[in-house]
Amino acid sequence: MLISQKIEAEFNNQIGNELGNSHQYLAIAAYFEKEGLFGLAKIYAKQADEEREHAMKFVKFILDAGGTPRYPAIPEPRNSFSSAIDAAQLAYDSEVRTTDQIYALVELALSERNHIAHNFLQWFVSEQLEEVSSADTRLNVIRRAGPNVLMVEAYLAHT
Repeated sequence: MLISQKIEAEFNNQIGNELGNSHQYLAIAAYFEKEGLFGLAKIYAKQADEEREHAMKFVKFILDAGGTPRYPAIPEPRNSFSSAIDAAQLAYDSEVRTTDQIYALVELALSERNHIAHNFLQWFVSEQLEEVSSADTRLNVIRRAGPNVLMVEAYLAHT
């Protein structure tokens, strides 16, 4: 096996984290759709798909490295939000937390001198720059719109 049991266990844990993020984005998308904010709903539904793809990258890596993927239980996502800002803030906070999780995996790979795992994780390091930046931009646009979130929908229609 090309990875230690510890790396395998932590990567399996990250599968759960990524799937949990996917579920949370689905809940955010449902909130926006219920509010009639279909542009935002579409963005967050797409994010849910991306998070699932991230989980599957870990699954494939574990298999390729000779390990056994495991799918941990996924906690129920938060399903209610007080506002569009609240929902977007949760998404942003989730991406910051995921970045910290990826950094911890990188540190683990480096501490074990596992260059295969370290190389694999570099895609996620780069991806988190885009994820955090996009989440921050969405949050700031929603904040600027204030109570008139329909302005965000108009903005999205022109971007």
